[in-house]
Amino acid sequence: MQTEEKQRELLKKLYLESYHSLFLYARSVLQDPSLAEEAVQDTFCIACVKQEQLAASGNPVGWLVQTLKNVLRNMERSHSSLYSFMRTAVLYDDTVLKESREDANVDLLYGDLLPEEDFRLLKRIVLERYSYLEAAEELGISLEACRKRVQRIKQRLREKLGE
Repeated sequence: MQTEEKQRELLKKLYLESYHSLFLYARSVLQDPSLAEEAVQDTFCIACVKQEQLAASGNPVGWLVQTLKNVLRNMERSHSSLYSFMRTAVLYDDTVLKESREDANVDLLYGDLLPEEDFRLLKRIVLERYSYLEAAEELGISLEACRKRVQRIKQRLREKLGE
């Protein structure tokens, strides 16, 4: 029991001492304060789940920085792959890949694959670069509900395109 309490105290101390510098780093990478805040919060959520690993680390701040880098890499990969996917048009004549640069084309190409509300949410997150928090507030739902909803929408879109 004492070990768990020490781990919680370490996590609290790290949060108070490191949050701001982690946020500044994330903001410099993402260029978006909302996404940066989300990345740092995700980092501390991971730290909460992996408190034993964090406490066992010889360099807890370094552990947090490395975890944040992994979170940022995953966020960038997720956004860029879905962004590219939604921005890329279909193959014409099986040879020429055309790329769409206008949201209207994205609507025409993918708009009928999902219910309108789901498609609008996905566009907000991917194309308009809303943070999950901003989208959740706009919809009047919790942050976690918004994340789960986007995850399900992405899965449905992948399934539809696989057909």
